[in-house]
Amino acid sequence: MNLRKLDDEHYPAFSTGQAAELLGVEQPFLRSLDNAGVVSPQRSSGGHRRYSRHQLGLAGRLRELFDEGHTLASAQRILSLETELDQARQEIAQLKQDLAQRQGDNGSG
Repeated sequence: MNLRKLDDEHYPAFSTGQAAELLGVEQPFLRSLDNAGVVSPQRSSGGHRRYSRHQLGLAGRLRELFDEGHTLASAQRILSLETELDQARQEIAQLKQDLAQRQGDNGSG
């Protein structure tokens, strides 16, 4: 196996059993997320679910939200808003970096 693939957070490296063990959940929980279309793992050539690190993160966060009493719909909305917030923060950081670079370029002339 090419170990560099494991650096890719979207590489489907984990079986359902491995994913469940890593998350501390039961396998039916992961299957229910797949059946609901919330976390859709890739399938191996034999038809087995294969989860990526990114999907494990989503499933883990969903488990936390369910444990806090959220419904599937509210948990999905929270995940969506958290993703939007993270993207906005990344954009702000990039804009600040661009601004600092431009201010540095203007001051050196």
